[in-house]
Amino acid sequence: MGSLRIAAAYDEAFCFYYRENFRELERSGLEIVFFSPMESGSLPRDISGLYLGGGYPELHVKELSGARDVMVDIKQKIDDGLPVIAECGGFMYLNKAIFADDGDVQDEMCGVFDASCRNAHRLVRFGYVTVTEEDGKWLPGGAMIRGHEFHHYESTDNGDGCIVTKASDGSTYREIHVTDTLWAGWPHLYFASAPCFARGFADKCRQYRNRM
Repeated sequence: MGSLRIAAAYDEAFCFYYRENFRELERSGLEIVFFSPMESGSLPRDISGLYLGGGYPELHVKELSGARDVMVDIKQKIDDGLPVIAECGGFMYLNKAIFADDGDVQDEMCGVFDASCRNAHRLVRFGYVTVTEEDGKWLPGGAMIRGHEFHHYESTDNGDGCIVTKASDGSTYREIHVTDTLWAGWPHLYFASAPCFARGFADKCRQYRNRM
């Protein structure tokens, strides 16, 4: 069957990743193929998963919205069940649109979610967090994963699939879109804190490949 390949966005718009996350994915049997959503006409060939990390898509909305073909490819494959992890900037990219700072002009994004992102002109959420999931689709057996949030933008639909707990004061809130094959939300996750997360993603990618 060959190697189990996943695509990871990496360019000026998507450039924040914990290096340990790539190591955990590789330990789980995944080969990572990097691509630029701003410059590619489509996703890399023969992939079984997609990782969209954080970064600064709001600074590159013209280039991203101009690369329409790859956005259409991403949405179609996600709709067809391609497993995906999207963190912060990657989550913004999957929204329908990102509004400019003046709030009037919007640039179209992938449209996986019927939601849009706007600049709140303040730090919306900041700090270390732990994330738990009630349904166990990605974090089985009550496992938790650590991460952090740091963003000035907000989405009209942050999701409600997980409980996020702030390390600083113990307060909680719900966010993150979670399905059997999709995890998309604001937190930058640290995969090494919950190796089952990367292993589970690899299992989902394997199931997708076997189905196609």
